[in-house]
Amino acid sequence: MKMGAWARYISLISQLGFTMITPILICTVVGELLDKKLNTAPLFIIIFILLGVAGAFRNLFFHVRKEIKRQNKKEDKHE
Repeated sequence: MKMGAWARYISLISQLGFTMITPILICTVVGELLDKKLNTAPLFIIIFILLGVAGAFRNLFFHVRKEIKRQNKKEDKHE
C-alpha cells in the first residue's frame, strides 16, 4: 500500500513536532524538580529549558538532514 505525499508530509511534521517538544518538556521537568529540591527558584528551570531548546534544535537539524538525504537518494534512483 502506497502512502500519499500528503500523508508523508503530515507524518514528517508530527515527527518533527515530537522531536522538538520531547527534550524541552523533559528538561523543564528536570529543572523544576531541581529547583524545588534545592530551593533555587528560577535558576535550574531556565538553564534546563535552554538546554532542552538546544537539544530540540539539534534533533531537528539531524532529522531534517536525514530526510533530505533520503529524498536525494529517491531522486537519484528515479533518474
